[in-house]
Amino acid sequence: MNILKFEGVSKEDKNTTLIDDIYFTLDKGQSIAIKCTEEIALTIMDMILGNMIPSKGSILLEDMTPKEYIKTNKQNIAVIYKEEGFYERLNIIDYLKFFHGLYDSDTDLEDVMARFALLDIAKNKIGSLTYSEKKRVSFARAFISMPNILLIQEPTLNLDRQSNRIIRENIIHMKSLGITILAFSIALEDTILLDGDSYTLNENGLKPIESEIDNGKDNQKEVPDEIQKETESKETNEIELPNIKIDKIPTKIDDKIILFNPMEINYIETLDGCCYINVGTEKFQCSLTLSNLEERLKHIGFFRCHRSYLVNLQRVREVITWTRNSYSLILDDKNKSSIPLSKGRMEELKQILNL
Repeated sequence: MNILKFEGVSKEDKNTTLIDDIYFTLDKGQSIAIKCTEEIALTIMDMILGNMIPSKGSILLEDMTPKEYIKTNKQNIAVIYKEEGFYERLNIIDYLKFFHGLYDSDTDLEDVMARFALLDIAKNKIGSLTYSEKKRVSFARAFISMPNILLIQEPTLNLDRQSNRIIRENIIHMKSLGITILAFSIALEDTILLDGDSYTLNENGLKPIESEIDNGKDNQKEVPDEIQKETESKETNEIELPNIKIDKIPTKIDDKIILFNPMEINYIETLDGCCYINVGTEKFQCSLTLSNLEERLKHIGFFRCHRSYLVNLQRVREVITWTRNSYSLILDDKNKSSIPLSKGRMEELKQILNL
């Protein structure tokens, strides 16, 4: 029996299709993370909670409709929103004691607080906590209820490093206890780095994000013929002029082609089938594929750290190990950008950097 099942689910709002014909299932202890807009995330969460009905298709929770499930098993589903409503005047321990009693929980409260690094700040009022500390409190509250299903909006977005690591570790632990997790984020990196399968959901449907590189193939949609011809024409020109070395990377905005020196580029990513060059704090769409760019740039220090990412190693400041299978590269750019590093690429990176 599936814990959660979406079968041909669509949702329309004001003549706009938010969700179109999606299918997925989650079994006990499984998790998936979906990159989507906040509107889509909240719509799916509301449909699972029975607050909204699909325009088409069906949702089942342990073979029950959402309304049937909430009516008889409300305690078996927990939700963590990006912005939670707290009792701001309560301190952390009193807040969690309240929910411990409400859920009639068998969990060891002190152990739960230690797990989310809350013991040292147990007497602090909720209203005085940082966003990251509040997120840890939300996870502790959800953990106390020991749900069968946990829905999470933005599990790690904008968290400090300590909280980020704690929550990633505890998501793995909760799965090991049999909790089924469905998470949503607007950030591709946060979606990829959560333990489990990851997807993008937009007007093109629900599509898996493959984390490992498969023989250099890109997870990109077909390049339109006219753009491909333009690219091929440029490459042909390069071949016809062998004495001229073209090392600029072309991007396009409207009718303008902007050329970047490779060393200006922080990293390159694919998103929804398109390739984007990240320079400073801006993104520029590029008609070349990620594999094509990798081939052109690998000899000057660019590294394919993930199926969807190519990074300028000169920009890498830190390599972070979140969990046994979860890594990030932190860049020294203005935003301290964090991009995923595939488990299978770690050893090659170590060799390149002589680590």
